[in-house]
Amino acid sequence: MAELEDALALGTRDRIYRAIAKNPGLHFRELQRRTNLATGSLQYHLDYLTKRNLVRSVKQGKFVRYYSARGEQLGEDETLMNLLRQESLRKIVLFLLTKKSATNLSISSAVELSPSTVSWHLSKLVSNGIVGTRKRLRKKYFYLISPEKTMALLRVYKKSFLDDIVDHFVEIWESMES
Repeated sequence: MAELEDALALGTRDRIYRAIAKNPGLHFRELQRRTNLATGSLQYHLDYLTKRNLVRSVKQGKFVRYYSARGEQLGEDETLMNLLRQESLRKIVLFLLTKKSATNLSISSAVELSPSTVSWHLSKLVSNGIVGTRKRLRKKYFYLISPEKTMALLRVYKKSFLDDIVDHFVEIWESMES
């Protein structure tokens, strides 16, 4: 515990660590926006925190996402959190939370993205085990595999998304359960 206190004695490092602990899965630029630090300074302190096993980084495509190595761990939900950090994917997931299943065209219309873009995002969600597919007649329907787990993650971290859509969705969902 003294190691943690020593590493976080500097206000800048403490601010970075707290931002990561409260908002798991942030990528570098979003962390930079939230901490208001210069690129070099943020990179230096992230390297320091990583070398002391306080923060861990996970490469996802072209992004590196950061997680607290000491705080609450997401475990298997980490992949879902990484995907929810992407706005277009988050919109698709939120839409699927409101429906039992939907076609690419209905999702495309609801989230205001082209069908080809939605198809690309859906393939990413399917390959990561977040969304499943079923065929009915000649149409392919998409559905969330674990809507309860997805909703639980959105509830716990709703403030970390800085997204009014998530806030309103969670509020409506919670009012329906009461």
